[in-house]
Amino acid sequence: MSRVRIVGGGLTGILAAFEAHRLGCRDIELHERFDRLGGVALPREAHGLELRDGCIYFGPRGDPIRSLLEWHGMAFEDVENRFGSVSPGRGGEATFTEDFGGPAIPCAEFALTHPGGATLADRLRAYPQEIEAALTRYCRWHLGAWLDEVHGSAATPLAINRVYPMGADLAALAEAKRRSPACDELYAIPRGLWGRTANLTAALPRDGFPAFFQACRAALEGLGVTIHERALVSPRQALAAHQPGEVLVWAANPTPLFKAAGVPTPKLLPKSFAAYVFKARWRGPTPFYVQNFTAQGAVFRAYIYQSRGETLLTAECVTEAEDAQLRADLARLLAGFPGDLDLGEMLGVSIQPRWIYHSADAMRRLKTLHATLAQRMGPAFVAGAWEPYAKTEKFAQVNAGLAAALEAPGAVAAA
Repeated sequence: MSRVRIVGGGLTGILAAFEAHRLGCRDIELHERFDRLGGVALPREAHGLELRDGCIYFGPRGDPIRSLLEWHGMAFEDVENRFGSVSPGRGGEATFTEDFGGPAIPCAEFALTHPGGATLADRLRAYPQEIEAALTRYCRWHLGAWLDEVHGSAATPLAINRVYPMGADLAALAEAKRRSPACDELYAIPRGLWGRTANLTAALPRDGFPAFFQACRAALEGLGVTIHERALVSPRQALAAHQPGEVLVWAANPTPLFKAAGVPTPKLLPKSFAAYVFKARWRGPTPFYVQNFTAQGAVFRAYIYQSRGETLLTAECVTEAEDAQLRADLARLLAGFPGDLDLGEMLGVSIQPRWIYHSADAMRRLKTLHATLAQRMGPAFVAGAWEPYAKTEKFAQVNAGLAAALEAPGAVAAA
């Protein structure tokens, strides 16, 4: 294989282009349907400020994605990774937990059962009843869907992949996590209670995300990558036009591929979220984010960050909300953390669909899609790591696919 064509100019597509070049390919095309690279990670801009729809960051020094980007000239700023969560407590009162981004549920018991099945409902049934009930309320509030239709992998973007059972014996829980992979996967201990030092730092682009993606574009063009913007690629046309010696990386939404490949389109989980951005005065750490697991109000996450010397707050909501409700929700969610919040004017609103929660049907049919494309194109088709949510796992999967494709007979030698 001597040519790589990448569909999708978000972070996955950008990283795929850098990796293809590292593996020795010098004929690389990148197609992006919008007028700039960046995808969902590219924030809107207003009044010279970044209006971020969510909380996006990179790993500390040594993180493989950051290292690759730094090699190509991207600059990052190390930040203290500060966060917290608000969970339902007994008696209707909220529980505030610092340095823990998951739910903290009052429950001294942490024994697990092992129900069969791959759905989110199956995953929740593994917990003691108190934890299962609290998580079920939260998921229904957040998703508005039957949980037996949702794949268990949705726990990660829902931020409930690990739960802290408040009241449990910490020494016994730590020992259970060491002995049992299932216990380690489903439970967590806040880092301040366990003495862990992982995840203390993160990184953000030094000059902001718009400048970061412009720098990525310049670096790619400097490597000879051909970038096509406003280029909406038809899946049927892309598959039909595939040439011998070409690798096709589909780093865009895979949904249109089902029909083009002759695979029935799965039942999806259409979910739109509203993001409201405010100017703010915050006498506390930045960046800082708080997850809301109480299943109350409209805000499921608040993210406070700096943009060009201004403090901004993004409220991510499960539904549209009025200004007064947003302000009341945010005051309630941040009241239990060090800091003091004064909200200023609202700068922008964005209502966008997000395809980060897979249905159980979609995960089954994705396997069929992978098998169909592998039979049709072999290693010459590289999926954009559609199933995993974490950037590092996506990066590893796409890299493995590119390496297999470019090392196949006829591939160019790796640099």
